[in-house]
Amino acid sequence: MKAKNYIILCLSLSLLVSLTILYVPDVSENFESWLLRFLSTNAAVD
Repeated sequence: MKAKNYIILCLSLSLLVSLTILYVPDVSENFESWLLRFLSTNAAVD
């Protein structure tokens, strides 16, 4: 995959996820819960 196609793919996926989080309440709540769980389990503790 060429760099131009990869950048277009990444931008479209990020735009799709952002719009889904903004306009679909159930999906945004599930995504937020998953993201908080992921971040809390992978937080670096010194």
